[in-house]
Amino acid sequence: MNVLSKSELVIAKILERLIENGLRESELNFKDLGLPEEFGNFFFQCVDWLRAEGFIRYTNLQRFVDSTASGYVLNPVLTSLGMHMLGNTVEIGQKSVSVAKAVSKVISGKVDYNRVGNAIGGILGGFTKSIGS
Repeated sequence: MNVLSKSELVIAKILERLIENGLRESELNFKDLGLPEEFGNFFFQCVDWLRAEGFIRYTNLQRFVDSTASGYVLNPVLTSLGMHMLGNTVEIGQKSVSVAKAVSKVISGKVDYNRVGNAIGGILGGFTKSIGS
């Protein structure tokens, strides 16, 4: 798995957790994602990217110096833009699925990650470009 694929998986796991939590107070840390330690270096960068793109917001981010993935994100939630993006559809094989369902399928291992990872990366990138223009 290359670096971009690892980033996309971390993003998918973060989005999955935020979908589960809805709009309630919560705390998110890397361990909540259930990924191996090798993905830890991507956690805060992916959170920052999702926030910079306007897909999520949070009250506070606390990153500890002792470790790359040590810390937490306080009250992370999807923005209306993030919810809209998850409702968009992507083509996987010959089927049209919502980004939210694609995220779930990637995480559950029901679909080949590379195919869906590219689709999720494409929809995130394409949606960001369309919003910017």
